[in-house]
Amino acid sequence: MTAGRRRHGPADPTPQQRPQRIRGRRRFGSAVTATIPGLGLVLGACGSTYSGTTLSQQVTSWASTAGFSASVSTLQGDIRRVDADQDYPAALPADCNVLVIDALSANQNLPTPDQTLTKLLSSAYSVAGDAGHDCLSGIGGSARLARSAIERTTARRDLIRALARFDAVTTP
Repeated sequence: MTAGRRRHGPADPTPQQRPQRIRGRRRFGSAVTATIPGLGLVLGACGSTYSGTTLSQQVTSWASTAGFSASVSTLQGDIRRVDADQDYPAALPADCNVLVIDALSANQNLPTPDQTLTKLLSSAYSVAGDAGHDCLSGIGGSARLARSAIERTTARRDLIRALARFDAVTTP
């Protein structure tokens, strides 16, 4: 065998066989290309992944499955603890970190069946996470700690707006 050349053995296809193998793959690729969009149409016709026929029923189902009430209560409690820790700096790092973790955890439950509720919650969770990060970065008295206080207020407000939207969607 010379450098750069291989001998064709029983396991190696001859050069005449290679194009046929490639053509077979192309045919398979065409079938996959035609099948995937068709599958999307079939699955799209099945409806929402949330149980219920109305938006109210779907949002209620999502809230129950996602632990919505517990997530919001947890974040509100985290924000209150960080606010209270301003007088107890030793507890601040742990509570700021918990705020970040709980905001990320709550965000895992999105999207909701309602786009407006999803946007409100996404904003609240994002700002709460930012508040926790800025709190951690600002320990010791930097401007980031002051920015964290503003972000916590914004997160609180956004959570209240999201709760109002939830009530508006789910109240008959």
